[in-house]
Amino acid sequence: MIEEGDMVGFPREFSIYLPILEKQEQDELNGFEKDFRINDSLVKLSKFLLNFIENKKNSSANLLFVLGKILFSISDYQSLEIFDKSNHYGIKLWQIRVLLEKGMNEAAIRLASEIKEIEDLSPFFRLHAIRSIAYGYLNLGNYEQSRIYLNTLFEEAFTSQKLPTDQKQILNDILLDGHADNLVLNRYVEEKIKLENKINVALHMAMDLGERNHIAKFCYLLGLLYRDSGKFDESQTMTEKAKSFLESTGNKLVLAAAKGNLGTLNIVLGNLDEAEKEFNKLHEIFNDLEANRYLALTIKSLGDIAIERGLFEEAIEKYEEAIKIIEKLNLKETYQYCTLAELYLQTNRLKDFEIFLVSIEEEIRANPSPVIESYVYLLKGMFSVKRLNYGHAIEEYNRALDLADKHGSGELSAKILMNLIFMNLGNYDLEKDNKILELTLRYLDHLFPYFIENSLTREQVALYLLQGKILALQENYTQAFNSLQQAKELTTEKGLPQLLKLINSKIDQINLLFPSFEGKEIDWINEPFRKDIITLEEVGLRYMQKSYVDLDISPLALIILHRSGIPMRSYVILKRAVKDQLLFGGFIVAVRDMLTELFEEQKSQMLVITYGNHKIIIEANPKGFSSVAVSALDSFSLRRKIHQLTDKLSMLDIPKQFYGELDETVSNAIDSEVKELFGSNLVFSDAIKVDF
Repeated sequence: MIEEGDMVGFPREFSIYLPILEKQEQDELNGFEKDFRINDSLVKLSKFLLNFIENKKNSSANLLFVLGKILFSISDYQSLEIFDKSNHYGIKLWQIRVLLEKGMNEAAIRLASEIKEIEDLSPFFRLHAIRSIAYGYLNLGNYEQSRIYLNTLFEEAFTSQKLPTDQKQILNDILLDGHADNLVLNRYVEEKIKLENKINVALHMAMDLGERNHIAKFCYLLGLLYRDSGKFDESQTMTEKAKSFLESTGNKLVLAAAKGNLGTLNIVLGNLDEAEKEFNKLHEIFNDLEANRYLALTIKSLGDIAIERGLFEEAIEKYEEAIKIIEKLNLKETYQYCTLAELYLQTNRLKDFEIFLVSIEEEIRANPSPVIESYVYLLKGMFSVKRLNYGHAIEEYNRALDLADKHGSGELSAKILMNLIFMNLGNYDLEKDNKILELTLRYLDHLFPYFIENSLTREQVALYLLQGKILALQENYTQAFNSLQQAKELTTEKGLPQLLKLINSKIDQINLLFPSFEGKEIDWINEPFRKDIITLEEVGLRYMQKSYVDLDISPLALIILHRSGIPMRSYVILKRAVKDQLLFGGFIVAVRDMLTELFEEQKSQMLVITYGNHKIIIEANPKGFSSVAVSALDSFSLRRKIHQLTDKLSMLDIPKQFYGELDETVSNAIDSEVKELFGSNLVFSDAIKVDF
């Protein structure tokens, strides 16, 4: 039986363009089709096409365009430059793509814009030029402009003149590139499940087209998304699948990027030697290709390996080297500057930190970003802690947390919470105040969901050990034992023998306290928190290397419930129809008794329950109200927003008794806080009525 890949014919990457070539070119090429198999390497195809075109007096712009596509796919930039003096737009469009890969984004945008405006330009060439402009803005971090041009690409493609059936595949080929860019653009700004669905749809389109580079690219993007979601096995599987396709086509650049994801996975999984070996190879490849943006990211990854090893000075050298490249490319990578500033703090290079912080603040003034502003307040808080000025640190951390929560930066919110824990532990060593331990336990409760959601095992173990120590200090030995047991289960599951040995030792010691607690002490419980802080600081630098874009997080509905179970204000998402009565009536009755129990404990608590296909996130406040969000998914960032809302509403004069009429001042204040956090996505609804 003949496998599909063994079938005679040109590879799909080329054959889908045959219908738009001139008739004479098609006739000539038909004679060579028997020499190819559809799974042949594009390197073989490129050599054939170069020879074919050299032996022709004239070649059509479309033939040159498809040659450019093949040469670009295998990163043969040198052959593309042979046609440098050519006036054929078919080649020029791919030379623009080379400029983009080398980081010459402004020049590429300018040239693509000029071509786009040419009269009587082929619709395929115009769409390709628009996509290049969008990609250039994406590289520069100008996400708004990138989104505008991608929307233009899709609109023009769908509204263009009707194409013959055999040319629709070419349109899909260009659109799939646009979809890939759009998915990269939205990698950090869209719910992961929605993004996964979109990638899978694009992957099926690519499979229908049979174009291996597209299939590989969407497998690679799915691998990145799985990595972001903590699904490391799935990420490796999809990336290996992408790698096999790319090896068959000879696509050097995307193949190297896929290997980069495997290298990052090795960092996450602690295989640092393997990761370092891989990134050193990639450094050579990207350097040879002059793919400077990828080169900078590779050097940064080597810096991340140094962070994992605790070699912060080496990490600083790598980050500084990467940032020099980024500056030459005029890329918007302020987040990396913030990480470097944090490394300066970690190594007590305080003068370097202060100088660097000034430049970051200047960047914020020139290009305002609430998330970067949040990071700056975090850095200032860390600096205040270094100077033992805990009062200033608390103010700066709280401002940072408000901004991070509001703009949906989960990674940053988690990092701020971690630093609040550092500060509290250091403060406790000085004051021995039990209230500090209570506050720290609350921060731990807030932080756990982030590490669980992102499958960060070591971080979870570190928090469980810390939680166990604090509970033991409070002489709550049973709960302390439970925390240590949670840490043990995680380390057993992930196969971390040395860490397991340490945890078992702590469990054995705490077991000595049962059944009688009197007259027994354990050294590790009473040790100062300095060692714990050092461990957590190392963990804290590692887990947040994602993105600085804002995240739009909106529940399907939001209700402010009185302790009696009667809704005081209710809001529904604007984007989709929600049948309020059917959705909410049942669950309000279902949670009424549970809310009563929460309020009896007189402390702020958050719970997440499943109701049908929805997640219900509830935070009850001692002042007699709760914030209730109904969402398709639970997420750390949504929890942070609900917590921030509850915290702000606790400042209002919530009535002790409520019978359905709320003071206008209070209702306006609630509306204002909801709008501040969720923008115009949630609108007031008075349709939620429940009879008790």
